[in-house]
Amino acid sequence: MTSYKKLKQIFHDAALSSDIAGILHWDMSTMMPKNSRENRAEQLAYLAKIRHQLISSTNVGKLIDLAKSEQLDTENQSNLKEMEREYIMSSSLPSDLVEKLSSASAKCEGIWEEARKKSDFKIVAPHLEELVKLSKEESLILADRLQCTPYEALINKFEPQSKEKDIKNIFEKLENFLVPLIDQIIEKQSNEKLISISNLMTAEQQREIGLYLMNAMGFDFSRGRLDISQHPFCGGAYQDIRITTRYNENDPFSSLEGIMHETGHAMYELNLPEQWKYQPAGQSRGMAMHESQSLLIEMQITRSKPFKKFLSNILKNKFDLKNECWDVDNIYKIGTRVNKSFIRVESDEVTYPLHIILRFNLEQKIFNDEIKINDIPELWNYEYKKLFNKEVDIDSNGCLQDVHWYAGLFGYFPTYSLGALTAAQLASQLRLDILNLDDQVENGNFKELLQWLKSNVHSKASLYSSDEILQQVTNSNLNAKYFEDYIKNRYL
Repeated sequence: MTSYKKLKQIFHDAALSSDIAGILHWDMSTMMPKNSRENRAEQLAYLAKIRHQLISSTNVGKLIDLAKSEQLDTENQSNLKEMEREYIMSSSLPSDLVEKLSSASAKCEGIWEEARKKSDFKIVAPHLEELVKLSKEESLILADRLQCTPYEALINKFEPQSKEKDIKNIFEKLENFLVPLIDQIIEKQSNEKLISISNLMTAEQQREIGLYLMNAMGFDFSRGRLDISQHPFCGGAYQDIRITTRYNENDPFSSLEGIMHETGHAMYELNLPEQWKYQPAGQSRGMAMHESQSLLIEMQITRSKPFKKFLSNILKNKFDLKNECWDVDNIYKIGTRVNKSFIRVESDEVTYPLHIILRFNLEQKIFNDEIKINDIPELWNYEYKKLFNKEVDIDSNGCLQDVHWYAGLFGYFPTYSLGALTAAQLASQLRLDILNLDDQVENGNFKELLQWLKSNVHSKASLYSSDEILQQVTNSNLNAKYFEDYIKNRYL
């Protein structure tokens, strides 16, 4: 057996352990009995250790060096390159640190749920402090190996080859573009009359409509399912994609839009190339590309006027919701309403990047040792006031609203807005390639849209970098002007 074939077997086994962890994570967030968390944390830590030992062994390093001299075609060379990237990230970290991080994350996430319910950061602060301490250890080791800043090393776990400096520049430009624009849009929309949809769609109706829309989008229920969790997510395993949402009768569209967002993630996972199953090159290409797929479906498509025509029609004719509040103009205005919300996941697409910029700024300070963990609520509220000119009232509307930090996902947040920019850039090309896209969407026909995404993004998996995919599809590197043009066209 060649060195490369041996590597393929090792990475296949490592991917299987990730799949098992994916199902256990889903269960932990949806079905698991409350008092089982400590044991689950141990199970997940064990799986993290197995995966880490498989990929980080010195044998893998030797096999990679030998495989480089073998005759491999372009795609297998890409796979070998991804193997080497994973090996570098894994072999840099001691196994006991990986295990400690996994265990501390699972425990801290459980305490966060309690802290969020009681809106009291102090409950989770000591657990977060321990998790940050371990994450700093990880970041320093990776920074030394990757020759970059500690925070940039963490971002690279989620979006390979990204540069902290480039993200900072993009975010500064976005902030300068958005902050004055938001008040302008809010002023423009202030005269619009909205008919409330609050308490007019039950949780069960939201679920049925969500399932209908997932089906219309092409989600394959023989390889996935929809459940409830405190924080919506897309997870699971290869060919077994689990998505979740939370229902809110005061704001029924928050769950429907959440379902559409997670369906975008799911379609990406379900359409990855089968011939690269359980190989690094067959994985999705970083979280910025993943977010571009969810945001393209949720923002570019399902918040568009043509989609609202389709939605209004099915609400009235399939679900017997006849009230005038479900008229197309009203639901379009609701879907494109700009507000200065406290909650990131419930914010509109115009203010959303500012929520990410706030978190990016704080993460930089945390990993530059500029702030103490106990100062997070106060600094969060200060940053929010600076961006939105509004005071945060309680911790659950501030630093406790997201699970990410309490699950150890530092460096993840920037990928959301990088994904929004990527989505706008891809959608610009999509509309050039499918000239009657709006007509198709209005008629509930998403086949050509999904085929375009499959050909241009899903099937490329990690065979190319994010920049290479953008170059292939749009002839340009990531450029914020597509997003800025899109926002101006839709809102001004």
